[in-house]
Amino acid sequence: MSDVLYPISLIREVRVTHLDRTVSDSFEDGSTSARSLWAARSFKRRIEVRHAPLSARDERHLRGFYAQRNGQQDSFWFRDNVNRGGNVKVRFTAPLSETRGRGVYEPEVMLEEVGPLRRQPEVDELYNAVSSANALLWLDANREAYVLHSGAVVLPNNYLHDETGNYQPIWQSGSFNPDNIVQQHCSYRATGGQWARTFDDVTGLSGTQPAGSIFLLAKHSASSGKQVLLAVGAMGTGAAMGIALSAANVYEPWTGGSETWTGCVQSNAVANTWRSLALVWAAASNTATLYVNGVSVGTGSNTRNFSLGRLAFHAAMDGTLKANAAGTMAACDTQHAMLFNTALTLAQVKALHNMVGYQYGLATVL
Repeated sequence: MSDVLYPISLIREVRVTHLDRTVSDSFEDGSTSARSLWAARSFKRRIEVRHAPLSARDERHLRGFYAQRNGQQDSFWFRDNVNRGGNVKVRFTAPLSETRGRGVYEPEVMLEEVGPLRRQPEVDELYNAVSSANALLWLDANREAYVLHSGAVVLPNNYLHDETGNYQPIWQSGSFNPDNIVQQHCSYRATGGQWARTFDDVTGLSGTQPAGSIFLLAKHSASSGKQVLLAVGAMGTGAAMGIALSAANVYEPWTGGSETWTGCVQSNAVANTWRSLALVWAAASNTATLYVNGVSVGTGSNTRNFSLGRLAFHAAMDGTLKANAAGTMAACDTQHAMLFNTALTLAQVKALHNMVGYQYGLATVL
C-alpha cells in the first residue's frame, strides 16, 4: 500500500527542510574535515504541512488515510506542488493531530522522506551547463502540479510549467497526463489529445537560419505514424525547428514540412527505451546534428528558411502531427523538453544528459 498519493490538497503552508548526514572531524592544528555519509547531492526531506481549513468530510478522509497507513509505519507519496518539488516517498513522523475551530479543522502534519535521494536538478544547474541567456524553455513533468483531493484529481491550471520562466505553453486539448503519478519520477504521456502551444511567438530565435538546440528525454513504443514531439517556428518546408518520431519508427529532425532525412536519425527499434535526444543547428547552416545519450549519431541537411512562430509540445504548431494521434503507438512518454537559442557543444549535450538521465537509469557519459 506504499504506492498511493497523499489525499488532501488544501494546504496553507509547507515547510521543507533538506537534511544531510555529514561528519566533521577536528584536528590539532585547528582545521576540520567533513565527509558525507550519503551519496553526493543526496538529501532527506522533512515536510511540515499546515492545512487550510478542512471540512468534516475532508478531515475524515485524512483520518482514514492515516489509519490505513498504520500511523507512522507505512510509506506513501507526497507531491510537493507548492515548491515544484515533485514526488517524495514519506512516512508520518508524528501522530496526526486534530485541531478544530469555528466549525472547520486545521490539522498539522509532519512527514519525512524514507531515505536519502539525489535532489532533482535546479535551474542553476541548467544555466551552469548552458548560459541562462541561451535557455529558452525547460518543461519537467516532475514539476507539474498534480493535485489529489479526497479521492478526486483536481488539475489546478491549463498550462505547463516552464522552469526558465520565459514561457508557459497552454494545453490546447487534453491536460497533464502523467504516465504513473505514484513513482519517483514521471513524464508527460500523450494519448493522441494532449498537446500544448505557447501563446506568444518565441522571440529568442531570429533570422532564417538561427542557431538552436532541442533536448528531450524520451521513451516511446513503436510508431506507425509521424508525430512531432517538440517544435518551434511556422508551418511550411524549412520554416521550423523540431524533433519528430517518423512513421518508420525513427527519431529525426523536423523543419516544418515533409522533409527526408538521412544521417541524423536514430532508430526506435528497441522501443520503450529511455534515451536522451539532442538536435543541434549551427547559425547560418542547414545542417542538423543528432546526439543520442550524449553521443553524436550523425548529421543531415535540409534547406532552412526559419520563420518566427510559437512553440508546440507533442504536436506541430497548427495542432497536426499530434503525438500518439489515432493510436500510432502503444505508449508515448516525453520528459525534460528543453529549447536553446544556441548550438550546443558535445560537452554541453553530455552535461544535460548527465543532469537528468539518472532519473531513468541512463549511464553517465564522460
